[in-house]
Amino acid sequence: MKSRLLLSLSMCWLSLTVFGQLNMTLLSHVQYTANGNDIWGWVAPDSTEYAIMGLVNGVSIVSLADPSNATEVAFIPGQNSTWRDIKTWGNYAYVTTDQPGTTEGLLVIDMSHLPDSVSYYRWTPDLPGMGTLRTCHNLWIDENGYCYLSGCNLNAGGILYLDVFTQPGTPIYVNKGFNIYSHDVYVRNDRMYTSEIYNGELGVYDISDKNNTLLLGRQKTPFEFTHNSWLSDDGTVAFTTDERANAPIGAYDVSDPSDIIELDQFRPIQTLGQNVIPHNVHVWRDWLIISYYTDGGVIVDASRPTNLIEVGNFDTFLGGNGGFSGAWGAYPFLPSGIVLVSDINSGLYVLGANYVRACWLEGLVTDATNGGVINEVDVSIAAAQPNTAKTGLDGRYETGLATAGTYAVTFSKTGYQSATYEVELNNGELTLLDVQLVPLAGFTVSGLVADAATGAPIPNAKLLFSSEVTSFIAQAAADGTFSLSGIFADTYDVTAGAWGYLHKQLPAASINTNQSMVVLLDRGYQDDFVLDFGWEAGTGVPAASAGFWVRDEPVGTFSGNQQVNPETDVDTDLGDACFLTGNGGGSIGFDDVDNGVVVLSSPPMDLSIYTDPVISYNLWFVNTGGSGNPDDNLKVKLSNGQQTVTVETVNQSVGAWRPNSAIRVLDHFTSLTDSFTVVFETSDLPPNGHVVEAAVDAFRVNGELISSLSTPADITELRAMPNPFRQDFILQTAAVAGDHKLLEVYNTLGQLVEQAIVPTATNQLTLGKNWAAGTYFVRISADGRVAGRAVVVKQ
Repeated sequence: MKSRLLLSLSMCWLSLTVFGQLNMTLLSHVQYTANGNDIWGWVAPDSTEYAIMGLVNGVSIVSLADPSNATEVAFIPGQNSTWRDIKTWGNYAYVTTDQPGTTEGLLVIDMSHLPDSVSYYRWTPDLPGMGTLRTCHNLWIDENGYCYLSGCNLNAGGILYLDVFTQPGTPIYVNKGFNIYSHDVYVRNDRMYTSEIYNGELGVYDISDKNNTLLLGRQKTPFEFTHNSWLSDDGTVAFTTDERANAPIGAYDVSDPSDIIELDQFRPIQTLGQNVIPHNVHVWRDWLIISYYTDGGVIVDASRPTNLIEVGNFDTFLGGNGGFSGAWGAYPFLPSGIVLVSDINSGLYVLGANYVRACWLEGLVTDATNGGVINEVDVSIAAAQPNTAKTGLDGRYETGLATAGTYAVTFSKTGYQSATYEVELNNGELTLLDVQLVPLAGFTVSGLVADAATGAPIPNAKLLFSSEVTSFIAQAAADGTFSLSGIFADTYDVTAGAWGYLHKQLPAASINTNQSMVVLLDRGYQDDFVLDFGWEAGTGVPAASAGFWVRDEPVGTFSGNQQVNPETDVDTDLGDACFLTGNGGGSIGFDDVDNGVVVLSSPPMDLSIYTDPVISYNLWFVNTGGSGNPDDNLKVKLSNGQQTVTVETVNQSVGAWRPNSAIRVLDHFTSLTDSFTVVFETSDLPPNGHVVEAAVDAFRVNGELISSLSTPADITELRAMPNPFRQDFILQTAAVAGDHKLLEVYNTLGQLVEQAIVPTATNQLTLGKNWAAGTYFVRISADGRVAGRAVVVKQ
C-alpha cells in the first residue's frame, strides 16, 4: 500500500513554515498520485481512528493510530470520478460517485477487519418505477440509520430513502422524496434539510412518515446556489454554503421553518473579495468547520450565531485565490478532536485544533448631536488577526477576535470625526461598547457649467468630486447652475462633463469653506464612463437571462491563467469604470451572458457638428468554455435613426483590452445628421451555451468641429473672484500684445452688456455692479483674436 503514497516530510515542514494557520497545527500529511475529493472519519470497535478519503480513482482508508504518522491501510479502486461522498453507519462506509457515465451506484465497504483488510461491493438496484441506480452526488445517514441519497440519476435528483440499519451492509430501498434536485442533504430528528442548488434554496421537510414527505419551509441562500447545510447542536440554526466565489456562510434561525430568519453571514476576512469559494460547512459543539477552495480549513465560533467569528484556520493550498483547487472537505468529529482536511491537489491533512471561544465586541453607534443611529460606520480592531465590521441600518455592529487582549478600536465614517477607544476583550465574553460620533461641518460648492465657445449654460452637466476617502456627484440644472451641499473638508479631484462635450479635469480643489466655481466645457463627444451620461442597457431577441450591461469598476474572473472578465478598465482613460456584461465576479459562468442577447446603446449624437467624424473605442471580448465550439461574437452597430449598419464584428476571444477601434462615419453614411447612435451587442444563444464576456471603454468622436463651434486652444481661462457674486467681482485680465485690449461682456441671449478699451498694463478690473442677476460671458481680445475668457454668475 505505501508504494502508492508520496509521504513527504519536506512537504510537511513546508506546510508548517509557509501555510497560514491560527489555532491549528499540522500533525501529518498524506499525498496521493490522484486528485482528492471528500473526507470522512470512522472509529473502529478497538477505538482506532481512521480517515476515509475519496480520490478520483477510488477510496483510500488511512489509519490514524499514530496521528503524527498517518498511514494508508486499504485502497478500493473505482471508476474515475471527480465527485465522491462518504458516510458511515456501524462498521460500514457508504460512498457515492457522480461522474457522468459511471455506473458504481452506492459503494458499500465492510471495515470490520481493519487494519488487515476490507471487503466491498457496489449496490446498483433496479428501483421500482425509476430504473437502475448508477450515480449519486451525495448522501447522509441519520441517527436512526436511514440513508438519504441526493442528486442521483433517478427521481430527477430528488432524495431517495434507504434503510441501512435492518441488515447492516445491505441497503433496503424505502421510498423517495420530492423530485427536486438536491445537491446535499442533512437530517436530524426526522427533519430533512436539502440543498436545492439549482433553485438556490434550503428546503426543510418533515419525514417522520417516509411515505408522506411534507414541506415545512424554504429559504433562499445569499448567492442562490445552495451547496450544503448543517444544523447547530440545539437544532435551531442552520448554516449553509453557496458554491460561488465570495459567497458567505449563511446562518438562519430555523426553529420555525415557516418563518426562517437570517442571523448573520460569515466570510474569511483575510481573503475578502478575492473570489474564494466556500464548499462544505460542518458543526461540532457550535464551532463551524468549513472547507474553502484555495483557503483551506477554517474554524468559526458559532455559539453566538448572530456574530460569527473566525477562531482557527489552516491553509492547505499554496496557489492563488479563486477557482476550484485546494480544500474539498473537513471532518471534525473524531473523539481525539483532530480535524481531517482533504485537499484536491495535495492529499490528506491531519490537523490538531485548539478550539477557543471568540472574544465578541458589539454595540450601537449614534450621532453625538441628535442621537440618531449611524449606518455604514467602519469598525476596526487594531489586531494581528484581520477583522472588519460595519454598522447596519439600525446603527449596531458586531465583531470580534480569536485572541484575548486589550485593543484599540476605531470607528470611522465619512462626514464624522473618527473615534478610537481602548477595549479589553476576553475569550467567551461579550463586550458591549456604544459610541457617539461627532459630525464634521459640511460645506456648499456651487457654480455654473457652460459652453466654452458660446458661454451658454449646459443643462444636466455632471461633476464628480473625489478624494481619497469619498466622492460626491453634482448635476447642473436646466440653467447650467449647480449646488452641492454637505461636502466635507478635504482635497478633491474634480471631473466635469456632459453628453456632447469633452471631459474636463480641474486642478485639485481644497474645500474647507463654501465655494463657487465656473466650469467651461468644449464641444465634442467623449465618455470614459467616469460619469453617467445615460447610456441604455437592454436586451435583444431572444432576451438574455444574465450578463446585462452595467457601468462599473470591473471585477476580474479567471479560467486558469486566462482572464475572462476584465479586472481593470482601459488604463489611459479617466476613472476606473467601463461598461461590461455582468460584473458579479466569482466563477466564469456566473453573471456572464446567458440564453440570449444584451444590447448597450449610446444617447443620440449630433455628428453634423463635425466635418469628418471618426468614432473610436476600446473593446473586450471573451468567448470560451461551454458545450461545442464557442461561436458567439460582439457586434458594433451605427444608426442615423433610419438606417443601421454593422461597422465592426469581433469573433476572436482575447482576455485583454483590444487596440483602439476607429470607425469613419462617412465610410458608411452619405450625410451627417443629429440623431446618430452607437450600439454594442453580444449574445450567448441556446442551445449551445458558452462563457461570454464583453466590455467597452474610452469612447470618443474624433475629428474637426465646424469653425463656428471650435474653441482655439490658446485661450486663457480668466480668474474671477468671487464667482458667483452678489455685488461685483474682480477679473484678472489676460496679457496681450499691443497698447490696448478689448473687454466684452455678453448675456446668455448673446446681447452685449458691457464693452471697454483697457490699457495693456491693467491686470485686473472690477465689474458687475450694475448687472442684473444672471449668467455672463466675459472675454478679452486684441486685434480680433480672443486671448482670455470667463463665465460668471451674478446671484
